Amino acid sequence: MKLKDFKITVTCVEGLCSRAKAGTEFTVRNARLEIPPGQSVCLFALGSLLAPLIAASVPTDPENDILKITREFQCPDPLSKVLMRIDDIGPD
Repeated sequence: MKLKDFKITVTCVEGLCSRAKAGTEFTVRNARLEIPPGQSVCLFALGSLLAPLIAASVPTDPENDILKITREFQCPDPLSKVLMRIDDIGPD
């Protein structure tokens, strides 16, 4: 089964985080993480995206699609505010 593809963009970094940079982008293609050369992704930030990415990957009722409810997710680190946006880039 082919799963949806997503682009994740770091949209905001506030606080003490030294691992994330606004504008960083990476993709998830068919449930595989693809990070451009020279970039990195914080494990804590990535952890906050796993459940919504899995939920968005599985076909559901369009009214209950997680990405129709929200596209931005926050890293769980209480000392920093890192927001990431998930965009569906196909296929359906």
